[in-house]
Amino acid sequence: MKYIKYFILIILQFSIVEIVIWFHTTGSGWHIEELLPGDAITLWGTITTIVFLVFSVLALWNIDQKIQELNSIKHSISDKFNNIENKNREVMLEADKAQKDIVKKAEEQIKNILDKSTYRQNFYDTLTRIANIPDPSRQVQEYTHFLRTSGNIEGINYAYVYISRGNAYMAISRKAKALADYEMAAKLDTKTVAPYYSLGNYYVVEKDYKKSIEIYEEGLKLDPLDENLMMNIANSYSAMGEYEKADEYFDKALTFNPDLAIAYYNKAKLAIDKKEDLWKEKSMNYLNHCIQIMPFFYESNINKASILREDNKNEEAEGVLSKVIGVTFNENFIMAILQRGITYRLQNKLPMALNDFNTVLLYAPYNIQNLSNLSQTYFAMGYLNEARFYAQLGLKEAKKQDNHFCDMEFNDVLIRLQAMSRMTTIPISKGNTNNEESENTDPER
Repeated sequence: MKYIKYFILIILQFSIVEIVIWFHTTGSGWHIEELLPGDAITLWGTITTIVFLVFSVLALWNIDQKIQELNSIKHSISDKFNNIENKNREVMLEADKAQKDIVKKAEEQIKNILDKSTYRQNFYDTLTRIANIPDPSRQVQEYTHFLRTSGNIEGINYAYVYISRGNAYMAISRKAKALADYEMAAKLDTKTVAPYYSLGNYYVVEKDYKKSIEIYEEGLKLDPLDENLMMNIANSYSAMGEYEKADEYFDKALTFNPDLAIAYYNKAKLAIDKKEDLWKEKSMNYLNHCIQIMPFFYESNINKASILREDNKNEEAEGVLSKVIGVTFNENFIMAILQRGITYRLQNKLPMALNDFNTVLLYAPYNIQNLSNLSQTYFAMGYLNEARFYAQLGLKEAKKQDNHFCDMEFNDVLIRLQAMSRMTTIPISKGNTNNEESENTDPER
């Protein structure tokens, strides 16, 4: 291709020379013979043509070299581009593969999480079902079967199962088995305080308060801010009669949680138990703190009402009890009604008192305190047969429960009933005359 270009250029050069000569011979244009002789013109034309041709060839050769260089650069760039494109293709393939691997792993992880979640849900659903079984012996069987068949999976706290079975063992008085389960729970779960609650509570039931304090203290090392453990320690010290230590731990609990109503309630009970100077004022202050935080905390209101009754503030006590009655229904609800009945009786509001005592009778038919108040209220109202019935029933229950105090109360009612019976029915002796009989039966006499 390049030789054709050179050939065309040479033809063009000669054509230019021929045109110049043509102009000269035809007389057209300018007259070069005026400048040079005729032979010189021919020579000049030839030399000019040769020089022009040489420079043209050199120029063309140089251009061709540049073109070759440019083509070389073009090929080099094309090769590099192709290399880059190939590398990009490889990178894209690797990225696609990596993406697919990531998606696959994510899918596996999601499946694993879902499987674990389903397992956990089934795990806790099963435990909830077992916990709702009313028979503790059956619970023990179910928990045992569950532990044997449930397998093992990461993230499941089996300590909870052992604690639950231990509680079931305690309910059927198999204390050694319960202790073994609580200790196993402590081995399995070293990160939470739950096993320490169970173990400590076990020793409280056994009245080994010193041991319970040791267990609770171990739990506090794990969680120094657990106010409930502090409360348990305080209660154990209180049961041991170490009131100062108990008060110290109640105060610690309140330091971490100033709104801990039960701590104020327990401090009030401490003040009542210690019977120190100004114990009424102290206990009333703590009870008011408790009620301020939890207005319908039954125990606090019942104890407040009892202190008010001791100070003959019966109407105020009645108002305290009436405020919490009917808020919710539980054992404390019944006790609040009982205490209000006592308050009514002390105010001589006997029909209202009797109504409360009969309400308690419906839900707690063998409550000795209620039976005592029933017999005394019926006696005061003149319903002697009812008074005798509940006094006799209460006496039986008092003997069953070995409650000597209430035993004396029931006997007192029965003795007074017997005395009244003798006064209203005077027996006639065999030696009496008709006159004597008439004298004794005369209404005016």
